[in-house]
Amino acid sequence: MSKKISKKSKNSRGHRRRKRALGIAALVLLLMIGLLIPLTLQNALVVEIDPPERAQMLSVNFYFRDESGHWGSEPRQVEIADNTDIIEAVLQGLQEGPQASAFSPSIPQGVYILGARLEVGTEANTLFIEFSPSFNDISQPIEMIFATSSLVYTLTDLDFVDQLVFYVNNQPMLDGDGNPFGLRSRENTSLETVVGLDVATTNIVLYFTNAQMTGLVAEPRTIDINPLEDIERFILDALLEGPQTYGLFEAIPIGTTYNRVERMGDTVFVGFTQDFYDSLSGGGFALEEMMVFSLVNTLTERPEVRRVQIFIDGEPIQSGEGSSLHMDLSRPIERDEGLIIEH
Repeated sequence: MSKKISKKSKNSRGHRRRKRALGIAALVLLLMIGLLIPLTLQNALVVEIDPPERAQMLSVNFYFRDESGHWGSEPRQVEIADNTDIIEAVLQGLQEGPQASAFSPSIPQGVYILGARLEVGTEANTLFIEFSPSFNDISQPIEMIFATSSLVYTLTDLDFVDQLVFYVNNQPMLDGDGNPFGLRSRENTSLETVVGLDVATTNIVLYFTNAQMTGLVAEPRTIDINPLEDIERFILDALLEGPQTYGLFEAIPIGTTYNRVERMGDTVFVGFTQDFYDSLSGGGFALEEMMVFSLVNTLTERPEVRRVQIFIDGEPIQSGEGSSLHMDLSRPIERDEGLIIEH
């Protein structure tokens, strides 16, 4: 027996299907609107954000020397901030040294700028600079002048710095004569005067032998140097001239000549002529040891030198089988404190 479906039932089911379809369509529409709104807001935010501003830069002239000792300025860009930050950036640049290979650092190795303080006055602004205690260990007064002159001219290139005062170990810096260095400005700091210096004096220590050639004796000496040239040449010349103290004797024969002396890092390279090797190989172990360490201990007396490499006519000294020497001189030689005796 078949069941008869009324027209009212059919209409009711059709109405429910249309209602579900409308509900689904409404849900899809809501989802699309939900996705579009964040995208629209995101695009609006991107448009409204301004690009970051570029930092404004200040041009500062950094003063250094070239290999000939002449002064020159190296322009650098420093970010404009408050005066303290600008001073700190300039001091850091001076401490790091020049960027151009033609210039040499003005602040000696091992010396550091510990701090600075700007004092604003009614007539002039004064910058107080504090050096590390190692500044007092500078053996050549000209190096002190180079360092301070570089700072004076570089920092007074800033329109808010008029003069400088230097301190070492919390005490006012003294000049070579023991007098206060005082206020320094461009008016009393002449770069031309610094460049014109071609003679200075410095204290060194030379090592010669006693009469028995059983040890090395120190002889303090004050010598003239050209501050614009490597000091090792002047030390070697003084050593080869022989001792000035009674009872001391030269280990390296008078008249020995050399054709090269150069410091690279912590090593000094000395190139002798054949006469040095002839003397070295013909006198036995005692003379050989005294000759070598008279040279090595003299040159390593300076703190920046740790060892010495000897050459003969541009060639390393051969060691081992076939060599007439007792010592291995094919490598750099370090200082021997055990050979130093009292006179």
